[in-house]
Amino acid sequence: MPRDLPIGNGNLLISFDKDYQLREFYFPHIGQESHTLGAPFRFGVWIDGQFSWIPDQWTISKDYFDDSLITHVELFNETLKIRIVCNDLVDFHENIYLRKLTVENLSENEREIRIFHAHDFQIYGNKIGDTAAYRPENQSLLHYKGDRYFLINIYANSKFGIDHFATGNKDTGAFVGTWKDAEDGILSGNPIAQGSVDSVVGIHLKLPAKAQESSYYWIAAGQNWEEVKALDDLIRKRGLDTIFTRTFNYWKLWVQKETIDQTTLSDAIKRLYKRSLLICRTQINNCGSIIAANDSEVIHFNRDTYSYMWPRD
Repeated sequence: MPRDLPIGNGNLLISFDKDYQLREFYFPHIGQESHTLGAPFRFGVWIDGQFSWIPDQWTISKDYFDDSLITHVELFNETLKIRIVCNDLVDFHENIYLRKLTVENLSENEREIRIFHAHDFQIYGNKIGDTAAYRPENQSLLHYKGDRYFLINIYANSKFGIDHFATGNKDTGAFVGTWKDAEDGILSGNPIAQGSVDSVVGIHLKLPAKAQESSYYWIAAGQNWEEVKALDDLIRKRGLDTIFTRTFNYWKLWVQKETIDQTTLSDAIKRLYKRSLLICRTQINNCGSIIAANDSEVIHFNRDTYSYMWPRD
C-alpha cells in the first residue's frame, strides 16, 4: 500500500496511509528499524457519548503547506459536527514528531470533545519485550526497549502533560489492544505494561458553540531516557510555535536554495517540482544513502522490505 504525506529530517521518518493513520515510524535511519511494521497508530474522537475512529464517517483532505514538509490535513465529520485541522511535522534538526490539532465545534451547543491518540509500537520491528509506562515527573508516556526510547506528551488547555492515558497488552489471549479502552471516552489510567503492549492518550477540550481551540501532541525519539526527556524539556523551553515556525522556515529556505529559471513553468508545475524535491529529501538518510521505498506492507506478503539503497541509482 502506498504511503502518504512523508515527513522527516534524515534520521526520523513518519508517513501515513490513505486514511491518515500513522503507519511508518523509522528511527534512527531512514528505512532501517521500522518501529511499527505498518501497524496503525489510531486517531479517534468522542463527543456526547458517540465515538468515531478516523477514517470512519470522516471526510479527509490531505496536503502540505507550500514549500514545506508540514502537512495540512482537514478532517470533517457531519454526524459529530466537528472539524479538525492537523499539521504534522518532524523538526528539521531534533528527533521530534509534532502534531498541531485545531479542533472546531460546529454545533450550536457547548460540548466536551475528547481526542484520542493510540500507539502500536513494535520496537526494533517486533512486539516482544516492549514496555509502555507513564512517567509522572513530566506527565508523559514512554515506550522503550533496549536503547530505543519514544516519549509521548501533549500541550492542551494551557498546560503541558498528559492527564488521560492507558497502557496495556495487545494481541495476547483475549487482549485486542488498549485502543479499545478509548471507545467509551474514558481511559483506565493503567500506568505500565510489558510484553506486547500499546497505549492511548486523551485530550479533553470544552468548546463553546462555533468555537475552536488548538492543542499539540508529540513523540520524541532517542536512545535513552535522558535523551528523550531533554527533547521534551526543549519543547517546553523553546515553545511549540517556535518549533513549528523554525521547521517551516527551514524547508522554505532549503527548497529555494538553488536559483533555477522557472519563468516558462506554470504555477502548478512549480509547486509539483518543489514538492518532489521535499518528498525525495524525506527518503534520504543524513549519512547519505537514498532509500528506494519505505513501506512496511511489503513485509506481510514478501517477508522483506524495499528499504534498500541501490548503487545503480
